[in-house]
Amino acid sequence: MPRITALTSSRSTSISAIIETTQTIHTSGKMGPPNNKDEIIARLRETIDNGRLIVGAGAGIGLSAKFIEQGGGDLIIIYNSGRYRMAGRGSLAGLMPYGNANDVVLEMAGEVLPIVKKTPVLAGVCATDPFRSMDKFLMQLKDLGFAGIQNFPTVGLIDGTFRQNLEETGMSYDAEVEVIRQAHDMGLLTTPYVFNVEEANKMAKAGADILVAHMGLTASGSIGATSGKSLDDCVKLIQDIRDSAASIKSDIIVLCHGGPIAKPEDAEYVISRTKGVHGFYGASSMERLPVEEAITNITKTFKNIRPNSQQ
Repeated sequence: MPRITALTSSRSTSISAIIETTQTIHTSGKMGPPNNKDEIIARLRETIDNGRLIVGAGAGIGLSAKFIEQGGGDLIIIYNSGRYRMAGRGSLAGLMPYGNANDVVLEMAGEVLPIVKKTPVLAGVCATDPFRSMDKFLMQLKDLGFAGIQNFPTVGLIDGTFRQNLEETGMSYDAEVEVIRQAHDMGLLTTPYVFNVEEANKMAKAGADILVAHMGLTASGSIGATSGKSLDDCVKLIQDIRDSAASIKSDIIVLCHGGPIAKPEDAEYVISRTKGVHGFYGASSMERLPVEEAITNITKTFKNIRPNSQQ
């Protein structure tokens, strides 16, 4: 199968070149994104103590990362669904067999890490990848300059018989918990997605620094979900997640994400009705929806210009 071999070889060479370039930038003395976990957490706690929200944001392209930082974002996360999202595909493409999620993150590292100066950048890690040594991969991410990780793609988004079969065959949420534990032990910042109280408890026990209470695929926009939880459903579940996790790890930071929490007013609704929730993590909310609206509106504005009738 020479064509497949050639494609695989080319992709591997490309990733190796990107890694080499990123490592050179990271070790050359040039300013890069902060990656000292203790300093990052101290800064986040200062934000909380000052009565401000923590805002984390997914970036599918370098331009998004650059302007998330300019807007004052506290954390930037890159993972495969961001690339698909900014290519006009739904975020759940990140769960489909369209490419190796961990390889995509390595490719994106060369695009994002060199242009981010003061905002910690985290990597989305597919912890159930059976073809990768996770301890070595985590060390590779750390060496590249990533401050931490998040569990994405995650089986937490999957339910029913398929989810049960994944759990039974080792591609489980517990595998994601174990990778968060390994990352914690290595000094990486850990910000896992959790979908219910049980998962929140597991991640808190694994040492997670920040829990992101995931309410499902983000609604709204051209490729967002049209079904799912209500905002009031989210309020209750997020509060339950926070309270249970805090009973295990009292200083855990909790952010809300996804589902109907698509716009600033949605986040404000949820956060104003919960206690101990420290902020919002947006992906589609931070780059897809704003881009959809901005490009649509500016195109319409240009189209509304009328030519000079005297020409």
